[in-house]
Amino acid sequence: MRHTNYIVVLFLTLEHLAFGQMALAQVRQLTMDDAVRLALDKNRDLQVATLETSKSAQKVVEARGYALPTVAASAQYLYYFNKQISFLPGSFVGLGDDQLATFRVGGSNALLGGVAVSQPLFQASVRSGIRSAQIDESATGEALSTVRANVVTDVKKAYLDVLITQEQLRLQQQSIVRNEQALKDSRSLLAQGRVSRVDTLRAFVTVENLRPMLIQLTNRIGITKTILKQTMGLDEQEVIELQDSLRYNQALFVSLGTDAFLDAVQTRPEVRRLELLEKLNQEQIVQQIAEKQPKLSAIGLAQAQSQANNFKLGDYKWPVSSYIGLQVNVPIFTGFRTNARIQQAQITRQQSNTQLANLKEIVRAQVKIGLANVEEARLRIQTQQQTISVAELGYRITRDRWKQGIASRLDMSDAELSLTQAKSNYLQAVYDYLTATVNLDKVLGKIK
Repeated sequence: MRHTNYIVVLFLTLEHLAFGQMALAQVRQLTMDDAVRLALDKNRDLQVATLETSKSAQKVVEARGYALPTVAASAQYLYYFNKQISFLPGSFVGLGDDQLATFRVGGSNALLGGVAVSQPLFQASVRSGIRSAQIDESATGEALSTVRANVVTDVKKAYLDVLITQEQLRLQQQSIVRNEQALKDSRSLLAQGRVSRVDTLRAFVTVENLRPMLIQLTNRIGITKTILKQTMGLDEQEVIELQDSLRYNQALFVSLGTDAFLDAVQTRPEVRRLELLEKLNQEQIVQQIAEKQPKLSAIGLAQAQSQANNFKLGDYKWPVSSYIGLQVNVPIFTGFRTNARIQQAQITRQQSNTQLANLKEIVRAQVKIGLANVEEARLRIQTQQQTISVAELGYRITRDRWKQGIASRLDMSDAELSLTQAKSNYLQAVYDYLTATVNLDKVLGKIK
């Protein structure tokens, strides 16, 4: 008995300490919708995916930049320890015609500055590059939608994990209350000589065997809340309290038509992303083929230069030279690199086609399995609702018969265990139903 009181005091102390810590911290009240909104704002995976879309947008800007003029300014300073040498025919200085005369010309200090401009006029790969970047930006947006759907699904499932653990704890507490009442009744009947001492001992052992599960479930609640906070992106030190309850809501599921698979294929971001990647691979093939075509650009240069033997910059003369013209680059032979890149792009496109076909089959299976899971859980709920009513009636009848000395303690234990099991099965069926509807929403692409 003293051991029993010690366990009870320990459990109450743990509860008191936990409640005291919660009181010191500000408790965040959360519905499931609140948890989803917080996750969409704070989840780190989602933040990384959002930054990736920003990077893709900058890739479009970069691709368009290849069609704009390139302007570069340059400046150069040289100091000649030995001045530059120029060669002239020997006849200029009285030498033979087959000889060359050398002269050192220029100053020791040489300065050169200029501005060069290049404007692409015809470059097929630029247009294809812009289209590729735009398709990639759209594909990255679909990837963001995929991450968002995963985050919403994970948060809802983590929220449900906390709810079912809390309900399991409540169910265990109810079972202990029933068994403690049975122990109290057994002691009273023992004093009257109507039951044996063995029945009282069995009732006592049953109660004590149920208590460790309270500690285990209390700890599991803390673990599931930690997972939920991590999924939402909240700090571990935050204290949360869930406002929703684990309740069966048949309105969550609406019967779908025969086109559920086609609807899922059209709305799933994963499918749309692969379709865009297929277009991207086709555009990359066009881009590699365009590398074989000539490139035409307008070019221009303006530069000024001066040389002197001193640093009196005010006395320097700065003659300016400039030109404008056209430049054509015609690929003739690139060591088969371009052909190899074209082949690589074609193979990548074939891979995308195969992946897209495979994903559609996966979606078809996921829709079928998701619908089956929801329906199976719904039928289990209906069955368990009736089972609970029967188990409660059986428990009351057995308890009354036991008090009258008609039923045995074993019959009483079986009735209580059947009632607890029926409630546990119903609780699990509701959890499975809610989880299945969350998964089905993701499978059907309903999470926006």
